[in-house]
Order: sequence, then structure tokens, then C-alpha cells
Amino acid sequence: MSSQSLIPDTCVFRDSSFMRWLASYDGIKQMPPVVYMERCRQILEKNGTVEELDGYLNDLRIKVLWFDRNNARIAAELMAGRKNILCKECRKIDWVDTVVASYFNMCDYIVTNNKEDFPTSGGFEYKVLTTDELMNRV
Repeated sequence: MSSQSLIPDTCVFRDSSFMRWLASYDGIKQMPPVVYMERCRQILEKNGTVEELDGYLNDLRIKVLWFDRNNARIAAELMAGRKNILCKECRKIDWVDTVVASYFNMCDYIVTNNKEDFPTSGGFEYKVLTTDELMNRV
């Protein structure tokens, strides 16, 4: 298939057709810790366990990444550039997607069904694809 690397956003885990496709994708699959945190919370809220999530991620061969000083710097720079783009509900900067975006340099694609939520400064806009765009491209 492909050796291109991808990072899934939290929302793609609700897309069952994409998740079936992802199971057979043999490229590198990595998950930022903030996405892992969100998935853990979602699983726990449905009375699931973190161990179930970990088993699922292992089956999909998705590695959870580290968040380090470089990611923090990139996320801060992206947030500073988005100070006029606020969440409609809480009126704050959506820091979660900004943290996911801080991994642009570690992957070929970030996969989301909320492209408009991602910062695209720095020429990385071509890396943000929807699930359908990725499945059609790769």
C-alpha cells in the first residue's frame, strides 16, 4: 500500500468506514497524546476501559507520540497566529487542534473531518486531509 505516515484527529474514530480502511493501511500511524487523552475520556464516559482502547490502538498499530518542548513551541506559535479564531462555544482558542497541528513535521498527513479547525499557517495546509480525501489519495 503506502509508507506515508498519518496522524488521526479524534473525530476520525467516529468514521467507521475510515477505521476499517485504517486497519488495512500499512503506513506509519501515530497519535498525539492529546488525541489519546480525548479518546480515553470518550471511552471512559461510555463505561469502557483504557485497556480496551490500548488494545484497539495496538491492533491498528497506532503509536502514541510524546509531547515535548518543540511541540509546545510550535503549538504556541500556531496559537499566537490564530488569536482572532475562537471557539464558537467557549470563545477561547481551540488549543487541542493546535497541539495536533504541532506534529505537522512528523507526518505526511493529519487526518480530520474538521479541517476548518486546524491552523494552516506555515504552508502545511496541504497536509490536512479529510478521511475521504486521504482514502482517495493514498
